[in-house]
Amino acid sequence: MDKHILAIGCSYTIGHDNTNQRVVRDFVEDDKLSSWPSWLGKLTDRTCVNYGENGVGSFYMANKVYELVDKYKDKDFIVMVMWSGLHRYDMIKDDKWIHSGQGKFENFQRHHYRFEHDDQNAYYHTILNMLNVQNFLKQKNIKYLFLTHRDILSEFYQKHEKISYLEENIDWNNFYFHDGFKGCMEWCTENGLELNDTKHPYKEGYRKYAEHLYDVFNGKLL
Repeated sequence: MDKHILAIGCSYTIGHDNTNQRVVRDFVEDDKLSSWPSWLGKLTDRTCVNYGENGVGSFYMANKVYELVDKYKDKDFIVMVMWSGLHRYDMIKDDKWIHSGQGKFENFQRHHYRFEHDDQNAYYHTILNMLNVQNFLKQKNIKYLFLTHRDILSEFYQKHEKISYLEENIDWNNFYFHDGFKGCMEWCTENGLELNDTKHPYKEGYRKYAEHLYDVFNGKLL
């Protein structure tokens, strides 16, 4: 049976290299082939299925995991989620997803940040989505690894009493962080790998990051 990597995340997962001056919202298929999930698939001899989506938040990612676990239930797979920014808000309207992180929903984005967004509430929902996905995957005995595109947690971690019970139930051993809560972006910059003008790695950065994950987890998880 073929082994799969199911990768879920934002533009850091789908991949973005602006060598041809593409803006962050204009992705082509080649981006997926040069992002960290594809490189990791090649290193581990797994079929990588990249479900990264530009501008999405943790609620969308959680729902995508639930959907994919059912879709691939007859396959051998590992789930890898690269969680994105706390400020991103997702909702379903008229049976379609709307994301505050996508420019085409500018009016929704403006309304949300002006009238509804709160940093602590955004952190709460992110941790809650992480915990729900974790428990879902553990209950089904599915291998998984959580990552972050950058440090999204240290500003709030263990600073809100009403959220601490959620933090205590997260299995942090199934996360990969670089030096504290740092993510892919910090790992690249601290290892001399340039970011483009949208703060995304170039192809070389994604490849090196995938090689690093392979070195850390090969034989343990992958």
